[in-house]
Amino acid sequence: MPLTYNTQQVLSWDELLESINNGASHPDETQWAIYRYLKENYKNEGSVMSRTLLAAYMKLHVNEPSLINSLMLGIAAKVSEEYPDFRFPQFLKAWGYKGNLRNQDKERQTSKDGRTYLALVERVDRALQSYLLHHPEEERENCNLIVSMYAVKVFEKISDGKKRRYVKLVAANGSEFIADSHQFPCKPWEICGHMFDVLTRVSRQGKERASEIVVSKKRVDEVFSTQVGYVDGIDESHNHVHIYNAQSQHFVAEKSTLSTQPSIQNISNGSFVLFCPIIANGDHFKSAAIIRILNKDEGRKAFGMYEAEITFVNRQEQFIRYAITQDIRPTNEGTISKEGFASTAAISDEDKQKIAVGKHVWLLLFLKRGKEGTKRNHVAEISIHKYDNL
Repeated sequence: MPLTYNTQQVLSWDELLESINNGASHPDETQWAIYRYLKENYKNEGSVMSRTLLAAYMKLHVNEPSLINSLMLGIAAKVSEEYPDFRFPQFLKAWGYKGNLRNQDKERQTSKDGRTYLALVERVDRALQSYLLHHPEEERENCNLIVSMYAVKVFEKISDGKKRRYVKLVAANGSEFIADSHQFPCKPWEICGHMFDVLTRVSRQGKERASEIVVSKKRVDEVFSTQVGYVDGIDESHNHVHIYNAQSQHFVAEKSTLSTQPSIQNISNGSFVLFCPIIANGDHFKSAAIIRILNKDEGRKAFGMYEAEITFVNRQEQFIRYAITQDIRPTNEGTISKEGFASTAAISDEDKQKIAVGKHVWLLLFLKRGKEGTKRNHVAEISIHKYDNL
């Protein structure tokens, strides 16, 4: 008995298979039958069924704008959001996106109650962006809404009378988002110090925000530039590692992030580190993501030391006066003084007896802010050994 095709009728599975098997005889009716069945059942009958029916539709698909093609495109977008194993970009290419869109597919629709709904092209683009976020192996070159960001810190604040956890995320270009910790695919204590890929959206108020977040496959040093820094203090009470670079910029790394990297757990005051500066636009607070600890000679050479002459020694009070004998490197943090004082605590016990007026030494030096707020020379290390190319 031949099937009939009422536009409101949803065929049974067996009837639909019969229609598909004879689809060449009635392609339009079969496409409508597939659409109605998918619309009713795609959430309930799984990925395999949905992908099978979309493949059957594509065999009957005519490469031109039409109502059925637009409706099937909308269903495919929903299937993509429901089932990550549906290869949405490949479907779009075969469908003829965006060449087969109708004019009305590009326009937002307004309901009788005045609500505005996204245009089909907007819904499809969002589904594609979400797919690409969850499939980093796909080509993302044309999707500039996915940004790799570093989770700087997790903090709590009261919102709507409830205590919530939020995360500060920073991108390589300095853009910053504050996202709810519930958006992350991991526990709050597993967030800080890790890289995430963030799909951004612009809210109705015109503010860019984090829409979806997944764990990134990129390392932090693949996204952010690296520098060499000197650890000038570890504050256990605040869980902070204080780092200075050769430009005298002060960075802070969260000590809790070191526990996930065994190679840097034994970091200490005086260590040299390779790190990524994490700086949000307009933020005076500079964060650091520590990559690894450098050996002392490698660190000193990369950081850069100043050659200086000792002009005064006070062994009783344990300080020296020095005069730098080479050109001063400019910094954005102030100007390093040619002359200054330094504690002999910066000299190794082995070298302390060798210091004398007129002796040439090497200074590991950067500007550091004092209690009064002014940045001045701070000598972290003094060595009498000769270092080439420093």
